[in-house]
Amino acid sequence: MPDDAPGGPAGAFHILDSLLRGSLAVHEWLDADLPPFYAYWGRGVTHVWSFYHGERPDNYGRYGIELLGGEPDAWTTSDTDEHDEAIILHEFGHFVMDRLTSDSSSGGDHSGGALIESGLAWEEGRASFFGSAVLGAPYYRDTIGREPSGSTRVDSNFERRGGGPRGPGSETGCSEVLWDLADGAGGLPNEDNDGVALGPAGVLRAMVALGHEPGAFPAIDTFLRYLIDQNIVSLEDMKHMLVVGDQPMSMIPPASDTYPLTLALDTPREGLIDSISNPAPSGGPPRPGSGYDAVRTYRVQVPREGRIYVYLDIEGSGRGADHTDLDLELRDLRATLLASSRSEKSGESVDVDAEPGFYIVQVRGGGQGNRAHFQVTAHIE
Repeated sequence: MPDDAPGGPAGAFHILDSLLRGSLAVHEWLDADLPPFYAYWGRGVTHVWSFYHGERPDNYGRYGIELLGGEPDAWTTSDTDEHDEAIILHEFGHFVMDRLTSDSSSGGDHSGGALIESGLAWEEGRASFFGSAVLGAPYYRDTIGREPSGSTRVDSNFERRGGGPRGPGSETGCSEVLWDLADGAGGLPNEDNDGVALGPAGVLRAMVALGHEPGAFPAIDTFLRYLIDQNIVSLEDMKHMLVVGDQPMSMIPPASDTYPLTLALDTPREGLIDSISNPAPSGGPPRPGSGYDAVRTYRVQVPREGRIYVYLDIEGSGRGADHTDLDLELRDLRATLLASSRSEKSGESVDVDAEPGFYIVQVRGGGQGNRAHFQVTAHIE
């Protein structure tokens, strides 16, 4: 039966083949076994985006992804992913990272062309790197439809920098840097002779090790700093690699400025949300919802059982009409939302019962474009 016939099997078999390839790579690189996993796909069913579900149903021990099947009755001209190996393995990469390392993504839009929140950029960028590493080439491609009416949505080469800003909030920049760390070993070709060659196994093992550090909630700058501090890559070699790859030195900031910033109990921290200025303060166009300049992320350590209170004081009315509408979120180390406050007032606050450990505080623009200074404080009782 041909693939374009109703119920044709080739797409489903190609998904299965790609997932098997990814599973075997994980076993080879990490000697790790993964929990049960499934992929949901059907022609004309899912037509918005492909995504990682996480555990479904809750507490069932099985994890899955959902892949684009195209618009109903138009799968030959709309976006389908059953033959896009990089997309299939990107979503599978989310599963691998989630189960074996950490999760720093609170979600949000991450289409290209602008810097996004660092944790989101890290999770999306390393999932793309994983897919390319499994395939053994620095390409990341997403096709739409098929010839003669098909087109390409994404066509990236991680060895050749494309357009758009770079830095800790760049999803593509994250993929490029991870590729440069790995290439030259483990069967990955090295086109630019960047001087670092950890192989995919070396990169992934370091991710796993960092993910087991107390309070782990990394981004690309955290990861690069970790490699330096652990003497896996020297500072000089890391800088050389970034220069060769045309990446900014902001990828390796001082340890005190790596993601997420520290929020000490009863010690206010000041910050700025700016999702209006164009170009944005960090470069590139602003992105009000999930942009690098629209979100500030902090980690607070709770030393004892109690109730944690977080307060946000906004310089301004806090109203959307005045572009000073900021929101406050409290999350756990898996980026799960524990509490939020989204009023249009000059102050926001959240509080929850807390066990000893680390928690994530995020200050976000209200989503419509805001520019406001703020002060955030955490307290335990």
